[in-house]
Amino acid sequence: MIQFGPAGIPLSCKGRTVRDGIIYTRNLELDAMEVQFVRGIRMTEEEALKVRETADEAGVELHVKAPYYINLAGDERNVEMSAQKILATGKLADVMGAETVVFHPGFYGELGKEETASRVVQNLRDIRNVFVREGWKPRLGMEVMGKRNVFGSLEEVLDVCNRVKGIVPVIDFAHIHARGNGILQNPEDFLGVFERLAPLGIKHHLVHFTGIHYENGNARYRLPIKKGDLKFEPLCDVLLDHNISATVISTSPILEHDAMYMNIVFDRVKERRDARIARELREAQEAEEKRRRDEERKAKAAEEKRLREEEEARAKAEAAAEAERRKAEEEKRKAEEAARKRPCEALTKTLGPCKNLAREKGRFCPQHKGWRGHTLGDLPENQTPEVTQSDDEGRKQVSAPRAYGPDQEVPAEPEVYKLYKRDDRYYFSKTKKDGFSLVFKVPDGKEVAYNRNGVPLLRNARE
Repeated sequence: MIQFGPAGIPLSCKGRTVRDGIIYTRNLELDAMEVQFVRGIRMTEEEALKVRETADEAGVELHVKAPYYINLAGDERNVEMSAQKILATGKLADVMGAETVVFHPGFYGELGKEETASRVVQNLRDIRNVFVREGWKPRLGMEVMGKRNVFGSLEEVLDVCNRVKGIVPVIDFAHIHARGNGILQNPEDFLGVFERLAPLGIKHHLVHFTGIHYENGNARYRLPIKKGDLKFEPLCDVLLDHNISATVISTSPILEHDAMYMNIVFDRVKERRDARIARELREAQEAEEKRRRDEERKAKAAEEKRLREEEEARAKAEAAAEAERRKAEEEKRKAEEAARKRPCEALTKTLGPCKNLAREKGRFCPQHKGWRGHTLGDLPENQTPEVTQSDDEGRKQVSAPRAYGPDQEVPAEPEVYKLYKRDDRYYFSKTKKDGFSLVFKVPDGKEVAYNRNGVPLLRNARE
């Protein structure tokens, strides 16, 4: 939540009482006002109670500025007078229902920074204790000061707030800007201030804002915001982007005018930001929709490809099956035809093959029906060799006995041929020749068979 208001009774308000200023502030559509006791406290408790009633009725948030001349690091008399001013302000602020009592901490004088800080801390603890004892609800707000010879830099204010429980910083960006010689230029600079405040865990900040003229790190006098180099737009960006809750009090020479100006600028920045966020959201939604459409298109294309590949695979499988079926049919036809044209397996008296065809379901022709003599299988080339080679029982050279035809006498010790290799060629021989190596295993894809003379040979294996 962001609220705006002037530091004091609006300049254009005809009535000059605090109650008049509150009503006028509401009429200007502003939400807050900082009651000013800077030149002295001239309000009774009865008046403060009426101020509270008016503020509650108008819905205006109140803060109270203690008298200007306060020095919590001075001598005993100065400290006592300063404490009385803050306590008197606190009592009336509590009656008014104000949120914060704003005060200046004091001066270095002839003291060092550490001694000044120690005195301020000790005296603030005493004041804080009175607030707690009396049950006063307003926060004690230490304002960041704008001159280097005055105690109250941002670092010093944060140090005091960390050391004294119940003290909160009042962020005067004009003073921070002046003390840093124009240090606040972009949103990152303003964000840096809030990041340093983060450890305090403040839920709602009190901010002072105005234009400022400064020299050599010292604030000289306040300016209307438009005439200074401290711009309000970067602060708006930070407040909106990081959801920071704050009340922004105009301490400008043109109090309510700059309060309204900041309200307008904030609304304008918010509208631009909302429009940007809406545009980015719309673009993100469009990008997401495009991504979804692309994924759907890719998924559809992938599904179509899958179905097409499945259909192609099915058609290919069907074609292969059909080709296999036709091949089987063709082989069957050829086998049947070969069976019908198969030669007679009987050998003639000259041990030559019979030239007649075997009967359709038999091995012999009608002439050799019931044949008991020699057949084609007795010829050496049709016999199956008994091959010896290496196996699990031991290492053995590949060998095979010679085959004999039906007209040959089989010796008691048949001739044995062994397999040898030279280069890439294989040879069966009864004896080893120079340059040949022994072969212990029939090579893959090869088989042993006989030639017409019954001598073993190596040929390509038949399916």
